[in-house]
Amino acid sequence: MGITGLLKLYLILVSGIHIWICPFTKVEESFNMQAIHDILFHGADLDKYDHHDFPGVVPRTFIGSLFISGCSFPFVQFAKFIGLTKFDCQYLVRGVLASLVLFGVFRLHRSVCKNFSASVGKWFLVITAHQFHFMFYLSRPLPNIFALILVLLAFDWWLQYKHGLFIWSSAFAIVIFRSELCILMGLILLMELVTCRLSFTKAILHAIPAGVIALAFTILVDSWFWKRWLWPEGEVLYYNVILNKSSDWGTLPFLWYFYSAIPRALIFSSFLVPVGAYLDSRCRQLITPSIGFVLLYSFLPHKELRFIVYVFPILNVAVASACTRLYLNRRKSLIHSLMALGSCSHVIFNSFAVGIFIFVSHYNYPGGEALVRLQKLEPTDLRVNVHIDNFAAQTGITRFTQYNQNWIFDKTEGLKPGGADMMKFTHLIVGITSSNGHKELQPYRITHKVLGTVNAFHKIQPIWNGSTFGVMPFKVLLQSKVYILKKKIKTV
Repeated sequence: MGITGLLKLYLILVSGIHIWICPFTKVEESFNMQAIHDILFHGADLDKYDHHDFPGVVPRTFIGSLFISGCSFPFVQFAKFIGLTKFDCQYLVRGVLASLVLFGVFRLHRSVCKNFSASVGKWFLVITAHQFHFMFYLSRPLPNIFALILVLLAFDWWLQYKHGLFIWSSAFAIVIFRSELCILMGLILLMELVTCRLSFTKAILHAIPAGVIALAFTILVDSWFWKRWLWPEGEVLYYNVILNKSSDWGTLPFLWYFYSAIPRALIFSSFLVPVGAYLDSRCRQLITPSIGFVLLYSFLPHKELRFIVYVFPILNVAVASACTRLYLNRRKSLIHSLMALGSCSHVIFNSFAVGIFIFVSHYNYPGGEALVRLQKLEPTDLRVNVHIDNFAAQTGITRFTQYNQNWIFDKTEGLKPGGADMMKFTHLIVGITSSNGHKELQPYRITHKVLGTVNAFHKIQPIWNGSTFGVMPFKVLLQSKVYILKKKIKTV
């Protein structure tokens, strides 16, 4: 096995480490994670599906979940055969999703090698493995990540000048998963038309049938799951753009993607993107649509890093090209040697940053940790009826984590703390969201006992002794965020 093969195995290992350290998923991922669970464990019995009780603000497509479930089915069946829990199956499902994204990365790597060089391709793999956010997100069942698989394939076909396949892959990504990708893929398509690498007639001949078939596919599949006629991504587009309701979830400054999101995602590699663009005109052509996409998408006030995850691999090609050029020119002068040393050592600095990011992320899922811990604390044959509050449900709890078949799990919202309805449960998982003490626990101070607490990330605090920083200039502070409560047995 050559160096490239080892680097690919290393990338697979890194993705597995991310899944192992952060096995839980948050509220943004809950729809697809619940859908994958229901497809695998309930099949065609739609009445048992989670989305009927918790549909979310806007409907989402089932196509990504359906595809991941189909790919995961044999592994899940084997897991059940050897006695593994549903929570173990969550690891498997996320591993399958990560494998599909990495398949797209490896296809893009192949095109990078052909269009640039094998050295650039190797650097591309190394750099990708040592950045946190891309590797963290690639196993998370978000619409952006389902779309990312198709986008990576589209990038591969773009670099191979297979425009027909590029258009079909782009159409399915846009129509089914993320409509804003029409900006990114539209800019690439426009560039190909302007440079005459693609004719307008050929573009139309592929775009129209691809769009129609993708639209018909999502309407037919998703209308069956939702039990009404709908185009999920169309409703998402209407909600976010026409009604501008995405702003209800927070807004950020116009240039936030450029001064915060991209630097955090690429870490020290971000300094090498302009170097790669300066040294190689091919990089300029490659990253121009990505930069244009981020710029135009910045007009939407609500911003999240995952919304632009598609551009990170392309920007990494420019970084890889810069590292290759600087390393090859290292013997020309002292300045060239120092620049080559910096380009190589930036991967090491990235690794330190990744370690900090993943440590913090491990403590961002107290709800999931609390439910798994409760199922280990209490005997499986004990009659347990547990209520999960909203904070806990949004920080790691899915149907995969509810693996004790003899227990009852309830996520009913709006119940009065300490009220009669809450007293019907034998156990409670209570999240602490108040800043003035633990007022959420006060109604249960007499009636319940604490079985356990789960710490979560609170903040990063600088370490300053008055004149200098210590070996580490900061420390990560944790705080008790979720409590596991058990109702006391009344005695006469």
